[in-house]
Amino acid sequence: MKTSNIFNIFLAVLILSACGNSKKKEETTSTSGTSETEVKAPAGNTIDLEQQGDYTQLYAPSEDCKLTTSQLAMALGYGDNQVEEQSNYQGSCWYKVTHPGNFTVNYGISLEKWGDKNIVEDEIKSGLKNEMMEVSISESGDTYIKRHPVQGFLLLLNTNYGNPIKVSYSYLNPDGPKLTDSQREEQKQNTYKIANYLINHYKN
Repeated sequence: MKTSNIFNIFLAVLILSACGNSKKKEETTSTSGTSETEVKAPAGNTIDLEQQGDYTQLYAPSEDCKLTTSQLAMALGYGDNQVEEQSNYQGSCWYKVTHPGNFTVNYGISLEKWGDKNIVEDEIKSGLKNEMMEVSISESGDTYIKRHPVQGFLLLLNTNYGNPIKVSYSYLNPDGPKLTDSQREEQKQNTYKIANYLINHYKN
């Protein structure tokens, strides 16, 4: 009788342990499968995020490019020789970037001179409500990044500032091959790398 009881207790412990491991595995899988672009507005009907720094210089008008070619190369993890400045018109700058796959894409960084925090807030709210829009939060946790569903450009939207930063790209090569799916994804992810680098670089 004693042996039977010990066996039953041992069996119960095994079953409970197995259930616990299964639950942990399920929770891990669920967490790792979360999309980075799925962002909900913070609780309490507010879209304000806790600020991690002062970004006055980032959102201020300037005649200079927001990043040098070396800084852009660093943001993308490329060599300095892979980035060239194409143009600078009143601080709106374009860079020619040669990707490791030997295709070139032009990336642009510019300041959109809205000058109104209310417009910035409306852009964030409309993006959070629109399922077609991809809205994420920066690595710093204090800035919304809104991606245009068709043109692909990003807007860096911070409720403390009335001007957003625009990060865009263009691949114009009528005589060359079209980009593959993986190259288009690389192009897209590079805009996020630039956006996050900008925020971290200007954080005071």
